[in-house]
Amino acid sequence: MILGGYREVAAFFMEHYMPHLKYIAATVKTDSINGVGLNWQPGQVRNVTAEVAERLLVFTDTWQIAGEANGSNERIGLAEQPQAVEEPLPVIDFHAMNKNALIEYAERHYNERLGKRQSEETVRHKVIALFSRHEMAD
Repeated sequence: MILGGYREVAAFFMEHYMPHLKYIAATVKTDSINGVGLNWQPGQVRNVTAEVAERLLVFTDTWQIAGEANGSNERIGLAEQPQAVEEPLPVIDFHAMNKNALIEYAERHYNERLGKRQSEETVRHKVIALFSRHEMAD
C-alpha cells in the first residue's frame, strides 16, 4: 500500500489533531485572535483545532499545551468568515435606445454632454464606454 503524499498526510494529521490548550494567566480573558474570540477562565483547558492552537500558542505566557480537557470535548475551530458577495451589474439595453435617449441617459447618469451631431452608433459606443468605466469602478 502506497501512502499519500506529504500534503495529504499533513492535512489528515492537522484535521484530526485536536490539542488541549490550558489558559495559564490569572484573569478572565476573551482572546483577541481574529476568528476565535473564546472566553477563557484561569486554569481552563479546551480542546481546539490545530489551527487555533497554532495561533494561540504564540503567546507562551498565556496558553500552553495541556494533557486533557476539563470540560467539553467539542472541537473549537475558527469562526467562518463571511464571503464578500459581488453585486451584479445592472442590465440596461443601450441598443434599444434611440440617439436622444442615449444622450439624455449620459447627461442624467454621468453628467456628460454628448454632441447631437454625432451618429447614433457613435453616441451608443460612448454611452456604453461611460457605463463600463463608472460601473466597473464601483
